Amino acid sequence: MASIVVSGDVLRRPRGSNVAVHLAYLIGLRKLGHEVAYLEDRGPFVEPPPDGHVVPREGLMLLRDLLRRCRVDIPVVWVDADAGLVGGMVWQQLRRRLREADLLLDIGGHCFLEERSLPRRRALLDIEPRPDLRALGPAARQSDHDLYFSNRRDPDDLGAAEWLPTIPPVVPRLWYGPPARAELPLKVLVGRGAREGGLGPARGEGPAMEQLLALPARLSPRPWMALPDGSELAQQLEAAGWSVRAEAAMDASLSAHRTQLIGSQACLSFRRGAEEGVWFTAHDASFLASGRPLIVNDTDLDCWLPTGNGLLTFSDLDGAVEAVELVARELPRHAAGARNVAERVFHYKVVLPSLLGQALPRHLQAVA
Repeated sequence: MASIVVSGDVLRRPRGSNVAVHLAYLIGLRKLGHEVAYLEDRGPFVEPPPDGHVVPREGLMLLRDLLRRCRVDIPVVWVDADAGLVGGMVWQQLRRRLREADLLLDIGGHCFLEERSLPRRRALLDIEPRPDLRALGPAARQSDHDLYFSNRRDPDDLGAAEWLPTIPPVVPRLWYGPPARAELPLKVLVGRGAREGGLGPARGEGPAMEQLLALPARLSPRPWMALPDGSELAQQLEAAGWSVRAEAAMDASLSAHRTQLIGSQACLSFRRGAEEGVWFTAHDASFLASGRPLIVNDTDLDCWLPTGNGLLTFSDLDGAVEAVELVARELPRHAAGARNVAERVFHYKVVLPSLLGQALPRHLQAVA
């Protein structure tokens, strides 16, 4: 089996959704039998916090504890090259690990160590749109990788490289919970650009405001949305009969992130706008794995995913309402269908061997 070093930013950003993304790769690769280590460095674009604590102790303890509870043996290493700090390994061990690695899998382009050139192959994995990374400009996205993978439909704005399509893996057992029930609310996702810049069909990012406010009266399950505290949109939705939850609290930890998934009957997603140009997000895959149906405004999914049972698509608001009511009437069937799609398409045993078959050195591809 291969020796793989995964690099990311989960220690500095231990939010629930970000932890979930990284865990899928770490646990999945280890369960497939590969030797895996997690590496994170501070990088040149992140200033030390004002209190002087340059080591993200909270993130370190969290990730190590989660990996231990999932019964996978994966060392977690933090490096601050400017301060000369290495946590989790001594520097000589880390250099040897990188030198002997068959692959550096760089999630999001966060590895800036000079030693990133030591592994036999380097692959950059672009996962979901990250405004904070885009703002850093081209310098924040390394151009010395051997391969480039992306979950986006059109990753051309990321630079002149040959981007290979991929989809997010899931570890299904992380998302198992109580079955979906009719009394649970309906989670609704609207693209961040639409929420912050106004809603309207002309932008192709969701329903018009008046349609959104009228949605509770058209649906049997009560819709809910996660929004920043005190936002004007939150006040308008609550007045119209929506349930609004604090966005930060919903993603404060992996447990909170998982709870809001399994605490919903289904998910209605209006996120497929220009700024959300992703084939399928890790959140979508996790939602299906939890046995919750997913309803998305992306009819292109019909071309490559089994839709109609657990995963439904729509093209307008009337179609969305019809799909939500269909799921509510036949919830057990659609819940089972959702989990089936996750197992057949997004299971780490399906996704990761395909990715590694392209990313690993040729002599290891057949093994992966």
